[in-house]
Amino acid sequence: MKNRFLLGAGVALAVASSWGTAQAQLLQMPAGPGAWYIGGEGGWTMLDDATNRFGGVRAIQTHSDGFNVGARAGYEWGPWRFEEEFNYRKNDINRFGAIATKGSRTTEALMTNAIYDFGFGGWGFTPHIGAGIGAVFVRDSFGFRNPAAGGSISHSSDVEFGYQGIAGIRYNINPSLAFDLDYRYLGTVDPTFRTNGGVRYSSEYSSHSVLASLTVKFGAPPPPAVAAPLPPQPMVAAPPKVFLVFFDWDKDTITPEGMQIIQQAANTFRAGGAVRIQVTGYTDASGSVGYNQRLSERRANNVANALGRLGIPRQQMAVSGRGKSAQRVPTADGVREPQNRRVEIVFP
Repeated sequence: MKNRFLLGAGVALAVASSWGTAQAQLLQMPAGPGAWYIGGEGGWTMLDDATNRFGGVRAIQTHSDGFNVGARAGYEWGPWRFEEEFNYRKNDINRFGAIATKGSRTTEALMTNAIYDFGFGGWGFTPHIGAGIGAVFVRDSFGFRNPAAGGSISHSSDVEFGYQGIAGIRYNINPSLAFDLDYRYLGTVDPTFRTNGGVRYSSEYSSHSVLASLTVKFGAPPPPAVAAPLPPQPMVAAPPKVFLVFFDWDKDTITPEGMQIIQQAANTFRAGGAVRIQVTGYTDASGSVGYNQRLSERRANNVANALGRLGIPRQQMAVSGRGKSAQRVPTADGVREPQNRRVEIVFP
């Protein structure tokens, strides 16, 4: 119990010393979306000596250092992490009072943890503190070390309320992967066991662990973009480039002059890189609406096919026809205006 009170005082002192630096961060709500995560953990565990009580009789139970393994899953929201953790710990039991023993004390802990990460000045490493509560399944299973002295002494278990303190450091390998190195103190309400002879005894449980873990995040927000410096003058967008291919009346055949324009458009595409261009066909105002729509589509497709033969992928073109709408030279219905019989190739 003395070790537990000393540890509690140490954790309280560490939290108090961190508060002055982290006060502004703790009061600030996190911004932006969070991320779900899962991870695995493992490491070393030291189990404190326990005082076992048989009524007014006491026997000290001592242990060897052991190991722990576990897994966690949770949600990271700004500097906060909220998680569920399962951890298995095992330590050998060396002595039970005056009896030399062989066997182990194991725990299976299911904990709910809250952890706060301190992001100091853009460091790659971020310290954190946290706490957790949950249920801990504690088992004593041991017997005489000397077989001639007898067999098993106890094979008993109990489930008790558990609590833990967490302190560590995290390194974010990339936005989706993080490595943690933690110290974790786990304590429980005093468990009660029975010897194989049916004698009840109460004990204690408090352990100290060093854990390494690897965490994978899902849907992690991208790192904030670095703002570009403002230009000295406002930039004016360049006007789109337009190439006009004209057609004879009621024809969708490309003329030699039109082919020269298409060649110029293809050269511009190759010089400017892969961009999506608009190929739109039109007619003059003579003819019906339906006929002119079909004629404008044939003209646009013929120009697109010619561009394709010159090396422009069809998926880089948005091909459409607009019939006699959007006239270049406005006319009355039925007028044969050559400037309106065209295909426009527009570069954004």
